[in-house]
Amino acid sequence: MPVLKIQPNQNKQADPRTPEPLVGDYSNFEEYFALAKTRLRARAEGFDAIFNYIKENLLERLCIVESGTYREINNYEGDGCSTLLFDHFVKYFGGMFFSVDIDPDACLLARSKTDYASIIQSDSVKYLSTFCDPISVLYLDSFNIQDWNHDHEAAAHHLKELFVAKDLLMDGSLVVVDDNIKSPLTNKVIGKGRLVREVLHDVLNMELLYDGYQQAFIWKES
Repeated sequence: MPVLKIQPNQNKQADPRTPEPLVGDYSNFEEYFALAKTRLRARAEGFDAIFNYIKENLLERLCIVESGTYREINNYEGDGCSTLLFDHFVKYFGGMFFSVDIDPDACLLARSKTDYASIIQSDSVKYLSTFCDPISVLYLDSFNIQDWNHDHEAAAHHLKELFVAKDLLMDGSLVVVDDNIKSPLTNKVIGKGRLVREVLHDVLNMELLYDGYQQAFIWKES
């Protein structure tokens, strides 16, 4: 039985309209995230765990680096809008946030909708290989999967991103890969984070902070 070729729990109904912006007022990150969380679907619990961990462990000299940037307006349900979430987080808590994407249109959109993010147009592996600052959170989401039965190209790309950035990770840093599901055939994780999980968790025994649609690992220096 092949795996479904669409991302689960993300686009329950086809809708050609542009998603609506968040509705409601907020004056701090917790209030903003409460509004966003109602629309994050499969990512809601993952982002909750990620932001709680950052607040408890990583606020000093915080540096968030994201591969794959904001590309669909207000699409919290489908894409997760991690760029907007991280931009609001550093607005209220401080720190640096870098988002890299090879698509010039996505970069233009991301720049127009963020205030605190540094948006870089580049191949993500090339950019991460030249990055210099210590990384607190590495969020990998740059290579879309078109067919869940053939995840190797996307999974390999995100493993390359991790490989070129690993020397900048600190003890306790977070490594997160988006877009993962459990195979109905093997019950093993498939998706963007499959190879990253096989290396970090299965081989290096690094702790899983969150095991779901997002795979979040706590980096431990050897």
